Parts: sequence; C-alpha cells; structure tokens
Amino acid sequence: MNLEYFTEGMDCLMYCGLKLSPEQRILIENSLIALQNDNRFSGMYLWGRITATKNDYYIAFGYTNDCLKDRKYFYSLDQFQWQLLPFVQSPKIFQATTLAREPFMGDPSVMSYVKLDPTFEIVGNHVVGVGRPEVVKLKEEDRLAAIVFIITEECAICPRGALYKMTDGRVIPNPMFCGLDNLQVDNQSFYQLYRLPRNDLKVNLSKRSDYNYPIDFLDTIDCVIPLGQAFALNLQRNERLVVIKSCLWLGMTFFHKINSHKHGFLYLGDGKKNSDLLFMY
Repeated sequence: MNLEYFTEGMDCLMYCGLKLSPEQRILIENSLIALQNDNRFSGMYLWGRITATKNDYYIAFGYTNDCLKDRKYFYSLDQFQWQLLPFVQSPKIFQATTLAREPFMGDPSVMSYVKLDPTFEIVGNHVVGVGRPEVVKLKEEDRLAAIVFIITEECAICPRGALYKMTDGRVIPNPMFCGLDNLQVDNQSFYQLYRLPRNDLKVNLSKRSDYNYPIDFLDTIDCVIPLGQAFALNLQRNERLVVIKSCLWLGMTFFHKINSHKHGFLYLGDGKKNSDLLFMY
C-alpha cells in the first residue's frame, strides 16, 4: 500500500473486508512517514500484517533507487517501532519455512525445529540411496523474512505500465502511468507480478502483439500455476474499482482504481499457503 495515498487505498480495500482500526491507520501512517524520512526512501509502502498468537507482525518496505532490487523490509509489533527484516539466503531456511506448520508466535527470537524431507540419490532413474531427514533450527525472525519474500514473489501485483525500466536497468514507478481503462481491467494479462521476472524475455514477448519492453519486462499473473485459478478478479464498475485476490495466499488483495494511477496490494493473513486450492474446484 503506497504511503502517498494510504488512507484512500485502505478505503478501497474495505470493500473486501480488509481493514485496520482508525487508531492503527493513523499510527502506522505516521510511523512510516518517519521511517521513510530516516532512511531517505524514494517510496514507502505498507506490505501487510501476519497474524500471530501473541503479537501480530506488521510489515513495510521502502526503496531508494530501484523499486524491485533495492527494497528493504521492516517489521513492527507495536505499529510504531520498526526493525529491519534479515535477508535470508539459505535454501534450508526457505524449505523449513514452507514445511513449518505451527502458527507464528509473535516473538522474533523464539526458536523452532523443523524436519526437512529426506534426500534421495538417484542413478539411472533408480533410487540408490536415501538420506536421513535433517532437522533445521528455525528462528521466527528468519521465518518471517522468508514467508514475506515467498508471498511477495508469488502474488504481489501491479498493473501493466505502473513500473518502468530505465535504460540503465533501474526499475521505477512510471510517472506517465494513468491507469488501465474499461477494456483492460478485466483481463489478467494486464496485471503483472511485482518482482523480478522469471520467464524468459522471449516468452513475455510472444504473448503480446503490442509488446513494449520498458513496461512488459515483468511476468503476468495469467501464467501463474494453477492457470486460471491462482487469482480471482472482481470488477466493481459503480465504484470504478478492480479487486484481485490471491487464491494461493488467502489474505493477499490487490486494488486498482480505473483510469487512475492509484493501485496497491495488502496482505492480512496468517502466513499459511492454501495447499487445497486444486481440490476446491
């Protein structure tokens, strides 16, 4: 949620039942303004909230030069003091995060133990050896950083044209973006994943007849597996508003005001993936 139109964006998401109390909204907005000024960020955003048993985690991020590569994430337990989220690189931390079943406690220092899947040694399509499952010691702060990264990678959304790639490779918010029109808003190919692209450039190029590299370098949400089921799009023409919900990570919601540059996403959930999606149809 962009801090520039934080109040209006939160009002848009109230149509989906996502809301914060007036006191929380005022406290978060003011504390994020201070956080942006202290770090001299070019842009500041509220990412969302992850529900925990004791204290909920509020997540925000900001950037300086590149809104995809320079993002720094912060978390808060009181919506006032913000701590920098660690940068997780270990594949075992990500694997343990996806396998963890216990809810978040709300204590960044608490430790848990997660048993990883066994490893298999395969030679010529035959299993010749099985390794013992490894037990990973997982700190909740690292788990929080990993789950925020995973959710962002899989379902954070921006409309086509909202981000612009400069000739020097930097990605910035497009100052000329005026929003999607009535003919585009109900088409999932006009919405992109708010992360560095994973698809080959030729794949994205072949999908559009009006391909424009500075704005079409990102992957679109219509290629997310399961195809046609990962996102649910709702169009409210009376309010000139489009809302897209992730069906994989329940609680991640995106909004865009038609013919306007205003858009954003917000996650309010428990950090658990909907693994039953394929069995719900």
